Amino acid sequence: MPDTVQPPQIIGYAQPWIVSPGESVDIKLSSTDRRYSHRLVRLIQGYSGPHAPPLVEEEIEEVPRGEHDNGHYQSANPGSYALIPSWEDVPHNPDAGIQVELYFQPYLLQTEQYCQSLISCLDVSSHTGFAVILRNSRLAILLGTGSRIEVLESQFPVNRWRWIHVHLEVSGRSVSSKIEQLNRLVEKSPSPEVVTETLGSPLVLGSNALLFGAAMFRSPDELSARPSCFYNGRLDSPSVVSSGTVIARYDFSLKMTSDAIVDTSGNRCHGYLINSPTRAVKGHDWDGSEPDWTKAKYGYGAIHFHEDDLDDAQWSTSFSVTIPRMARSGAYAVEVKSLEGTGGRDMVTFFVRPNAESKATVALVMTTFTYLAYANERMFDQTRSSAMTTPDGVPVARGNEYVDRLDQRPDLGLSAYDVHRDGSPCAYSTALRPILNVRPGYVHWALDRPREFSADLLMVGFLEKLGVSYDIVTDHCLHTQGQEALSRFDTVITGCHPEYQSLQTLDAFAGFARAGGNLMYLGGNGFYWVAEIDTARAHRLEVRKGDQGCRSVTFPAGERMHSISGMQGGLWRSRGRAANYLFGIGPCAFGTGKGKPYRANTAYASNPRLSWIFDGINLKDPIGEHGFGGGASGDEIDRLDYELGSPPHTFVLATSEQHDDSFGLFNEDSMFPMVNTLGSSCDRVRSDLTYYETAGGGAVFSVGSINWMSSLGWDAYENNVARMTSNVIHEFSRRGRG
Repeated sequence: MPDTVQPPQIIGYAQPWIVSPGESVDIKLSSTDRRYSHRLVRLIQGYSGPHAPPLVEEEIEEVPRGEHDNGHYQSANPGSYALIPSWEDVPHNPDAGIQVELYFQPYLLQTEQYCQSLISCLDVSSHTGFAVILRNSRLAILLGTGSRIEVLESQFPVNRWRWIHVHLEVSGRSVSSKIEQLNRLVEKSPSPEVVTETLGSPLVLGSNALLFGAAMFRSPDELSARPSCFYNGRLDSPSVVSSGTVIARYDFSLKMTSDAIVDTSGNRCHGYLINSPTRAVKGHDWDGSEPDWTKAKYGYGAIHFHEDDLDDAQWSTSFSVTIPRMARSGAYAVEVKSLEGTGGRDMVTFFVRPNAESKATVALVMTTFTYLAYANERMFDQTRSSAMTTPDGVPVARGNEYVDRLDQRPDLGLSAYDVHRDGSPCAYSTALRPILNVRPGYVHWALDRPREFSADLLMVGFLEKLGVSYDIVTDHCLHTQGQEALSRFDTVITGCHPEYQSLQTLDAFAGFARAGGNLMYLGGNGFYWVAEIDTARAHRLEVRKGDQGCRSVTFPAGERMHSISGMQGGLWRSRGRAANYLFGIGPCAFGTGKGKPYRANTAYASNPRLSWIFDGINLKDPIGEHGFGGGASGDEIDRLDYELGSPPHTFVLATSEQHDDSFGLFNEDSMFPMVNTLGSSCDRVRSDLTYYETAGGGAVFSVGSINWMSSLGWDAYENNVARMTSNVIHEFSRRGRG
C-alpha cells in the first residue's frame, strides 16, 4: 500500500497496447482490494448522458471470465535518472584520490522536503562513495569514509536556470572544491567559491553503482530501496579522474536517439537512462550558432532530468488474456471489478489490429498518437503554467470522475500538454501506464462532453448501427506499415481529433488518396502537430511545440528538433504540410463554449455531383443544431483557405453559424497584434464542410469540427448530421476506389 491511505481504486494498463488477433495481452493492475473479477469486451459505444445512444459492448465469450485473489497496490515510481551499473567493476586506487567535474543547470530550487542528487555513488549503509547534492539553493558534498558520512556544505548561491561548473578533488583527507557560475552575456555572476577542507578519515569509494540525477538514499542517514532524491534540471559533461587517469567521461550528445549514455574514456563505463529524461536540449556551451542538434558540433551535451518523468510504470502482471485468432479489429477493454463491495472498477483499454481474413472495405483510424499526447493531461491543475480554465473562466470544480481519479494518482505521469514540476515542458508520453482518459465513458473535465477516444466510440457505434463492414486501424499501424495499412480499404474515416501525426502517417493518408481511395475527415484540429515515435519503443510518443500554434507548452529555441528522429517539431503547416492540401480544410480556431450548427449552401442541393450528400436533409434546417457540446461546429474547428493549400476545385457545402467570443483564432493566422480575432468579429473563425474529387479518382469529404461526432450521436443517431454522414459512407462504399 502507499504511504497514505487511498480511497478504493482499481486501475490498470495493457501491455502491449496494440496487438494482433491471436496474441497475448498482459493486464497490469493496481488495486486497493485483493479480490476482483475480469471479463473481455469489444467496445462499441461508451458515453452515457441525455440524448446519448445506448451503451453497447460485446463480450468476447471465447475468453473466459475470471476471478482473482492477487490484487495489490502498485506505484508507477516516476523520476528519471542515469544508471552506470558497470561503475561497480571499475578498479579504484583508494590512495590515488579522485577528481569529479560536471556542469549543472537547476530548474527547481525550493524543495524543502528532500534534496536533489546531481551525481552519486554513495552507499549510506556502508558509508562509502560520494555524492553532490542540491538542497534548496545550496550545494553539499557527501563523502563516505567507511565509518561515517561527512557533509561539506557550500555557501555558493545557486541561481535557477544558470549553468554552474563544479570541480571537486579528494586526495587522502584533503578535499578541495571550486564552484562557479558561467557568465551569461554581460550579467553579473556571483564570485566563484574555492574551498579546501580536511576530512576526519580518507574517502572510501567502495564498489557502488553510479547514478546521475538520483541517489540510493533519502537523506545522508536514510537508505532508499530504490532511486530517490531526483534532480530537476540539466547535467552536462560529468567526468571522474583518478591519479591523472580518466575513469569515466560522459558525452550526452552521443547516441542521442536512444536511452544509452556513452563513456568516452575507453573504460566502457556506459550507462542507460531510466524514465526518459529529456534529451536534445541545450548544454552549457550552447551559443545559438546552430539550433539543430543533428548539425551542431557542440552545445547539446546536456540531459534534463525531472522528478515526475515516467516512461514505464513497470507493474507486475496480474493476469493475461489471449485475443482470439478470428477476433474483429477494434477497441477492446478488460473490465475489472472489485469483489469486495467497494465499487472499484476500471475498463483497461487496448486495440486489436485487423485480422488477415477481414474483407472490410471501410476503415476507421483510431487516433492513438492523439490519445497518447493527451494521456493523463493535468490542465485542470491551476498551480501549473499549462493550466486551462472552464468556459466561464473559473477553475474546474471537483466531481469529474477523471479529475478525481487522476488526483488520487500523481504518480501516473504527464502528457504533452503539461509542464513538469520544475516548469519545463513535457516532451514524452507513454502507453506503459494507466491512461485514465482513454476510457469508454470519459467526459472532458472542462468541456463536459466526450472527447478523443470516447467521442470516437460514437462513430464505432454509428458504423455498427449502419451495418457497414469496417475495420479499425491505429495511427501506430499507419506509422509502421505506411500506405500498406490502408491498401485493402476503399474508404478511410478519421477520428474526431487526428491532431498528432508523423511524416509516415501523413504519407499513408496521401498515398491512399493518390491510389483512388476516399477520405472522410470527420473531425477538427487534425493533422496539426508533428509527433514522433520510435518503432523500437512504440509506447513512447515525442512532441516538441515551438512558438506558434494553439498550445499549453512551448519548447525553447534550440530545442525544437525531436530527440527520437532529429526531425523538426511544431506545426505541420510550418513544414509545408498543412492539412488543407489533402483534406481541403485546416485548423483555424478553438473555443470552450457551445458549438454552433452549419448552414447549407443550397446552391449545391440541385447539383447532381453533390445533391446525394444532402439526400433526406431539409436544407431550411440548420445542420447539427444539437449535440453533447452544443452545435456540430465547436471545440476546435477548421476552415477552407486557398493560401494554405486548399484545392481550388473544393466545394464548400456548408459553413458554421457565427461563433461567440468564447472562440478565438489560432495565433499562427494573425501576423499583426491579436485584434478582431474572436468569434463575433472574425469571419475566419468558422467550420467549413467541404468536398472535392481527387486526381486518383476518389474524393475527400471534410467537416472541420471536433464536435461533429458529438452531434452525430445526438438522439441515438437520429439527426441530420448522422444522415449526411451515412449518405457519404454509403456513396463512397458504392463507388469503391477510383
